[in-house]
Order: sequence, then structure tokens, then C-alpha cells
Amino acid sequence: MLNDDQGKIYIAWDSKFDLGIPVIDNQHKKLVNLCNNLYEALMKNKTEGDSTWQSSFTATLKECVDYVKTHFHDEEVIMQAAGYANYASHKKSHEDFIYKILETTKEFDKATFTTALQFVRFLYDWILRHVAHEDKLYVKRVLEYYRERQSQK
Repeated sequence: MLNDDQGKIYIAWDSKFDLGIPVIDNQHKKLVNLCNNLYEALMKNKTEGDSTWQSSFTATLKECVDYVKTHFHDEEVIMQAAGYANYASHKKSHEDFIYKILETTKEFDKATFTTALQFVRFLYDWILRHVAHEDKLYVKRVLEYYRERQSQK
């Protein structure tokens, strides 16, 4: 759910995001919260000409980037261990996302409020597409891997 009103959440967690892999689901929930925090940091200070939104937004964005890197690493370790056949293309998707974020943030001190809001929208769209679709593609293999490991105990 997307909501552009101040004081409201930007993305509401939905069961369609659940993968059934608790560690990854919890990380995805945190990513959604971080996206909401970015939106909130913008909306709190959206007064025209007020640049205080940039410092709070930049600090929140750094936290988001750091967490995304941790999440991608954890997800990639699980996919590799499970022998997920499309691991390389999924990893490339992660790399492309990180590149996009880093490129955007390089010039962020010159960003406008509108540019920042567009960036939050990009994150929202990416979360919907990646988590709700692309991540679901590895779930079957990872869950099979977990079952195989349990049966070997």
C-alpha cells in the first residue's frame, strides 16, 4: 500500500511479501520499515526552501544502503548453499540495485525534494518487484534445501 499523506506509512507489509523463510522475511520487513523511514524523513521537513530534510534523509538513506548490503549478502549465501540455479542473475539484480543507489546518492547533496521523493518511489517499486516477484523464484529451491538438511539429521 502506498500512501502519500504525511504521518502515514509509505509501504504497508503485506502477506504477499512473505517467502516462508523467517530470516529473509524479517529482513524484508526491516527494508520496508527503512523505506517508510526515508519517506517520513522527507515528509517531516517538506516546507519549501527548508533543506533540513536533506540531512535526515541522507542519514536514513545511509542506514538503508548498509542494511541492503547485509540483506543481499545473507540472501546470496542462502541461495548459493541451496544450489539455486539462477543465483548469478539474482546476484546481478542485487548488484544493479546497489549501483543505482550509489549513483543516486553521489550527487544527493544537490537533490531537490522532488528528486528525493522520486528516489523513495524507486525504492518502493523495487521492493514490490524484487521481493514480491524475483525473490519468490528461489523460495522452492531454498525450502527444499532446508528439508533435505532436516532429513539428514
